[in-house]
This record gives sequence, structure tokens and C-alpha cells, in this order.
Amino acid sequence: MHSNAEQFPHGDLAAQAGLGRWQAQYRPRKAPIALSMGIAGAIYVALAACFIGSDLLANGFLLILFLVITAFFALGFANLAYTKHKSGAGDTLDFFEHGLIVKGPKTLVSIFTWDDARAYQRLFHYPQTGLVTYNYLLVGPEGNAISIGDPKGAAMSAAVNLEANLDRFTLGAAFDAPQEWGPIVQEQITRAQLPKVLAEIDAGRRVEFGGLALDARSLQVDGRAVPWGDLQGVSVNDGVVAFKIAGRFLKARQSVYTIPNFFVFKAAVHSRTGLAWS
Repeated sequence: MHSNAEQFPHGDLAAQAGLGRWQAQYRPRKAPIALSMGIAGAIYVALAACFIGSDLLANGFLLILFLVITAFFALGFANLAYTKHKSGAGDTLDFFEHGLIVKGPKTLVSIFTWDDARAYQRLFHYPQTGLVTYNYLLVGPEGNAISIGDPKGAAMSAAVNLEANLDRFTLGAAFDAPQEWGPIVQEQITRAQLPKVLAEIDAGRRVEFGGLALDARSLQVDGRAVPWGDLQGVSVNDGVVAFKIAGRFLKARQSVYTIPNFFVFKAAVHSRTGLAWS
């Protein structure tokens, strides 16, 4: 994370969008090239040892061949270094009081405000390393969408949640430290939108979150109404939402990653019932 405001280049855009004070910036995760360079280096060293150790360089043709191979490896190393330096180098993820700006890929600038953004979150766990990463699909009120974070599953998430309408979809960068900026997205959207959701419910209106919905009397799960007083527990297991009713669990058909602003839904259910999610 970069906390120096002087590094932020979108002040005019932020002011026009009413995003308020700049707070933090994240940049793309650095691409690992050490392994590739190490393997290439080992191959070159082995070839060089073969040429030198067997006195093959005394042959003019083989000397030229060795120099060509050396030049080839040098260009390869230079290309890897350049790719590492330029890959997503200008992309940024900037947070403000009232929203965020995603810069990239290339010259694209995407602006989202906490008041009306939809976010779809998907979690990925890598058992081999114990690493947990996230992907967020952000959708604006006009349908413009960008995926940031772990690119794994990004296309599937977009195809499902955008109903295969990918004309306005962009695959964004894998920004560093999603364990930091991901919760910021959740907390800020919840802070901005939860009061509106609760006000709608109190006014007798129905608020939908994909296949789930809330109103003053009940929770609706795939069309089935569950009175608030009958709800005994709420949980998420393996990416699926489950509701405990009369000692049994009712699972939603939708996976969590297909439920818009699921964290707002969770907060609204907690506010109505006092039940803690597990």
C-alpha cells in the first residue's frame, strides 16, 4: 500500500465524481520471474561449461555459435526484466472517502462510488501453500464492470453475474495485498448502503440480493419465505449460504460469488435478527 497522496494522479476526476479525500493506493502484484531467470541461467552455465571444458571454442564456427547463444540468452534476460518492469506498471487502485478509482489496463479509468456500486466477491484457497486470495467484480450503475484481484475464475464470475453480457467488462490487475483492500471494499459499501436497505425494509418494500430477498416480515430464499422469527442460524460453508430453520438447514441455490453485495446482505440479516454468521 502507498499512503503518499503526492503519488495520486487523478485528483480532478475524483473531485468531479465527489469521491472526497484520498486515502490509499495499491499497485499490481509483482510478477515472479526469478524462477524463469534461474532456469535460463542454469542452462546457459551448463552450455558454457560444455563449450569451454571441451575446448570447442578453438573452432571458429563453434566460437561464433557460442557467441550467438550468449546473445540469445542476454536478449532473453533483458526481455524478462523489461516485461517485469512494464507489466501493469501504470495500473493503480486508489481509495477515497466515497469510492475508488481503478487505473488500467492501459489508459482505462474506472470510477465507482460506495453508494451505488455492486461488488461480487470470490475467495480462492491454495492448499499447497495455504495462500488465500480474492477476486472482486465491481459493477457500476450503468453496467460498466471490472474484475480486480486474483484473475482465477474472473471470466466465469463475469459471465455469470453479467448474464454473459461482457461488452462492458474489463479484466483488471491483480493488485497487491487483497487481504487489505478487499475488506475496505466490503466495509465501505456496507457503511454506505446498509442504512438504505434497512430503511427500504422498514418502509414495507422488498430488497433483492440475487435469489435472496428481504422484507419487513421475512427472508426469501429462492422464492421460499422464511419468517424472521423462524430463522435460527445463518452460515456460509464452501461458498454456499445456509439458513437454519426448525433444526434443519436450507441452502441457497446461488453461490456467494453470484450474490451482489453479499456483505450488505449479511449485515442486514444480522440487524434484523441479531444472529451471528458462522
